[in-house]
Amino acid sequence: MNGKVWKTFERTVEWINGLAGGIAALCIVAAALVVTEGIVVRKLFGMSAIWQIEASVFLLIFATFVGAPLVQRNEKHLNVDLVLIHLPPRTRAFVLIAVSVLSCLVCGILAWYAWPMWWEALTRNDHSESLWGPPLWIPYLFLPLGMTLFLLQYIINIKKKVDQFKDLSEEEGLSEDAQ
Repeated sequence: MNGKVWKTFERTVEWINGLAGGIAALCIVAAALVVTEGIVVRKLFGMSAIWQIEASVFLLIFATFVGAPLVQRNEKHLNVDLVLIHLPPRTRAFVLIAVSVLSCLVCGILAWYAWPMWWEALTRNDHSESLWGPPLWIPYLFLPLGMTLFLLQYIINIKKKVDQFKDLSEEEGLSEDAQ
């Protein structure tokens, strides 16, 4: 892939993931508001709505799966690097690439199997069994969409890590030549 095409791909995926992450943040706020509204309505008016719990769960599922690629873009996820910090820089970089490739594969497998599940729910017009009964294709979309965006973000991050690894290897080569 040439440089211009790659940059366009990278900017597009990162823009989509930024947008999805922003919507995911709004979904968390919306879920909190829905739950709060449900509590207030129940306590003040003695009424309960049939949609509040399910809607808040759907919003949080969206935030989890579709918001995750933004976290990966910024690499702000939780890391346990007890062993990793003791490795030499090149080995550490190689391990990070290997872990990213494995994670990318897991995202790809999840997306591969989740898209047909979503399609089946859409074409069969499946609905939740609750009284509210929203169509299930909506929450079923969140997993394959999130995993696909995650996969694309991992591809970008892997390329960046490989480039950093090459730079690190070149620096090591230059320092060995100086000795």
